[in-house]
Amino acid sequence: MSKERNDLTLKAFALIIAIVLWSYVMSEVNPDRPETVRNIPVAFNNIEALDRQGLVLMDPKEANVTVRVNGRKFDMANFDSKSIKAYVDLSGYGEGQIKVPVNVVIEDFNNIRVERIEPSEILFKFDKLISKQKAVTVHTEGNLDSNYVLGDITTKPASVLISGPRSWVNEVAEVIVKVGLDGRKVSGDVTLPVELVDDEGNEVRGVRYEPTVIDVDIPVYRKVTVPIELQTENQLPENFEITNITINPSRIALKGDNNIVYLTSILTKPIDINAFIENPTMEVELDLPDNISLVNPNEKVSVSVVIEEILSKSFELTLEDINIRNLGEGLKIDDEDLSKTITINAKGSIEQMENLTEEDLGVYIDLIFLGEGEHKVYIGTNQPTGVVVENIDPQPLDIKLISD
Repeated sequence: MSKERNDLTLKAFALIIAIVLWSYVMSEVNPDRPETVRNIPVAFNNIEALDRQGLVLMDPKEANVTVRVNGRKFDMANFDSKSIKAYVDLSGYGEGQIKVPVNVVIEDFNNIRVERIEPSEILFKFDKLISKQKAVTVHTEGNLDSNYVLGDITTKPASVLISGPRSWVNEVAEVIVKVGLDGRKVSGDVTLPVELVDDEGNEVRGVRYEPTVIDVDIPVYRKVTVPIELQTENQLPENFEITNITINPSRIALKGDNNIVYLTSILTKPIDINAFIENPTMEVELDLPDNISLVNPNEKVSVSVVIEEILSKSFELTLEDINIRNLGEGLKIDDEDLSKTITINAKGSIEQMENLTEEDLGVYIDLIFLGEGEHKVYIGTNQPTGVVVENIDPQPLDIKLISD
């Protein structure tokens, strides 16, 4: 029994010695030899899973890692770095920025192990694929001639379907078409390409859009500026008259086809003149012909009408009461003519007429270049503003100039 126990002890001791010797030989003769391999491309596995989720990989489009491997000298001697395979599994992730771990396997070299991966994770950005309609905006370039004005440009269709990664689609500030105006004098339809631009006017690429070209209707009108005339209906009561009319603006810009150049003025729609007695200022509408409109559709026209009660007054004078101008030297008016009665009928507002005198009328005759003999002369007046001389009787006046 003792002998068997001694044999077992000797065998165990021999095994320990063998292990120690093997370790020594391996460490000295076939030691570990680590190696760092750079720029190992990373495969993106299960990228089709993104398609099923309506996602798209935005960044990065490719990736590389550095891998540190280790193995015994004899194994590493035959090691080929192409056997290192790095990959990420892109299934199961949602929209946003997400860190995905990098996996590395070594094919055909079971005794070589991976010690370190740098980076061990890669930051991926996944975007949702979206679509939305966006209205088309027309950008004009150049200017029409000053005698022409641009109407409301329309597009067909009025909007475009844009689609792509959410972040790219959201960069699209406008869907535009560019319309050149220089030299254009007639309306027309054109087909123009669509452009997608950001807030700074730069083209946005990578976003799909449909349609890529659209039809654009460009209306161009001839422009004229004409005076406005008040059109009234009905009659004022007796002894009432219009003493002043103010139209604001007095002229207005209109647009239409080329025949508009023959338009010399524009009337208001008929207004009952008696309405101005209670409301002296009011907005009015213009009586626009067919196919003619305002250049500025928001422009308003107002009319102010002053209506006053009128008083008539008659004055009887003789030549002795009026101013005789430019009577020739050595001449005089026959005495019979000096006593002839002259009747002057004037009218005006009550306030003006109540205090009006014959001197205020400034009645005169002018005898310049008239010599001795019988003459017909016209009687003139210098009445105050707002007073109207309706009638002078007689007119003209027969006089005789005789030697003094």
